[in-house]
Amino acid sequence: MDNELKLYIVRHGQTEWNVLEKFQGQLNSPLTLEGIEKVKKTAEKLKNIKFKAGYTSQMGRTFATAKIILQNNNYEQEKTSDQKLKLKKLPELNEIHFGEWQGMTFKETFLKFPKEAHNYFYDVKNYHAKNIKGEELKDGLERFLKGLKKIREEQKSENVLIVTHGTVLELFFNYIQNKEADDLDERKLIGNGQYKIFTFKNGKYVTL
Repeated sequence: MDNELKLYIVRHGQTEWNVLEKFQGQLNSPLTLEGIEKVKKTAEKLKNIKFKAGYTSQMGRTFATAKIILQNNNYEQEKTSDQKLKLKKLPELNEIHFGEWQGMTFKETFLKFPKEAHNYFYDVKNYHAKNIKGEELKDGLERFLKGLKKIREEQKSENVLIVTHGTVLELFFNYIQNKEADDLDERKLIGNGQYKIFTFKNGKYVTL
């Protein structure tokens, strides 16, 4: 069906903290010039997609990414200013909250929390977010899925732009492959500015 709901889910563009290998979580840092250029390339691929709605997390990096995509969209350029797509910020789409690690470099986490950092990067089954006052991965996934459900209830068909974060996206990709939250590998996240397309059929998310 041409009018089926299609979710275009994008990871935000590269940020200054991505370059510095810092945990951002629910803090924010600006997009880099390279990040902006890569998002523009993604925008070029999506320029002829007619988006019915747009959603981002509450973080500035996702909102900035979505704005670049829409600014380069042929359908948006044809609209008057009051017709243009209004982006909706959903807290459910936020990145995992990394507690005391937020703002720390990966190296700093190994110095200050050696056991938990080792577990997170190399042995996730033994990682416990409560030890760093963070959000458990399974709880973050549950929150993200609630956000997608909310979007599905608001948008029954057509194309929807969603800009979110690397770790919650990796958890979501694992979920649709029937993997556990602790199958996460932080070193293999979807690239900044990249996207995947999903629909929802028979109670399941399907990759298009």
